[in-house]
Amino acid sequence: MKVPSRTFLKEVETIHNDTHSGAAKIAESCLIALKQECLTTRNQFSRSFLKTAIQLLLDTHPMATIENALLPIYVRLVQLIDSPHLENGDSKPAIEMIFATRREQLRIGEKQTRETLVNTLKRFKSILTFSHSSTVIKALLQLAREGFTDKVIYILESRPLKEGERTAYSLANAGFKNVVLGIDLAIHEFAQQAEAAVFGADMIRVNGKILNKIGSVTIAKLFRELGKEVIVAASMAKICLRGIIEKDHGWHPVIPQRNPKEISNIIHPNLTTWNKYFEVVSPKLITLLIMDKQTFKTPIEQHLPAFIETSALAGQIEKLRVIWNEVDFTMV
Repeated sequence: MKVPSRTFLKEVETIHNDTHSGAAKIAESCLIALKQECLTTRNQFSRSFLKTAIQLLLDTHPMATIENALLPIYVRLVQLIDSPHLENGDSKPAIEMIFATRREQLRIGEKQTRETLVNTLKRFKSILTFSHSSTVIKALLQLAREGFTDKVIYILESRPLKEGERTAYSLANAGFKNVVLGIDLAIHEFAQQAEAAVFGADMIRVNGKILNKIGSVTIAKLFRELGKEVIVAASMAKICLRGIIEKDHGWHPVIPQRNPKEISNIIHPNLTTWNKYFEVVSPKLITLLIMDKQTFKTPIEQHLPAFIETSALAGQIEKLRVIWNEVDFTMV
């Protein structure tokens, strides 16, 4: 049986160790790695080979964008395996087209989400964000290009890796006249000043729960207690396919511990250093969820399932369910 190459395994390790990039960028890296591996072994790969390669990529991060990027690719590649292309040795154009089509679909979803978020944020004079969501940052940069540079942008540093510093610099450099960067514990003070909080999501379940950077729950609770808006912006690529396919409305994600040295270098037998990047946010804490061109208001846990049932995604569910049972992917 053909197994993934050493080059591919090194790429998987690099993606796993990428703690700075957002979900969209990491999903793009997964697509590039899988595409290169498929092109390298295009006349030799099989279902089992694809299953192994995709599972390795799925295990790198608990992000729905990765499964949304890769599982439709698996469906198309299986169809290719069953076609004459492999036997005729002309599979390269077909593989190139499969990956190009999926990347374009993901790009369109991100673009639509960003445009919807831009229009939403125009009505606020002050905004709080944190971490380094590419969707949120690109929307804010678009606001700067359109001349909305008088908005006050509050940003938390986002420990342990301080992605907030990069976000703050990018926005200040883009022309925003009042970017305020503070430590994470400044959230109570910042929440008093900002009109709305906005952040992205690494995964969205059909019941409206989201998985995002640690600190999201604290921010959302504070803003809701103050009667202020909590906006989450993420494309439909962030929807967790497993929850729909398995009709699983419960959620107990496996959130791995990260390098304890990011927190402290102190070592003691009685000391445990806790360092998890993600947490689950209840839909009851979110006032507005933006997905592509759609906006969902409270109660999101009621509106979102109804939308998914009538969306284009619904037409793919049965095919994905068959593939899911065949492949038996292990997901977080």
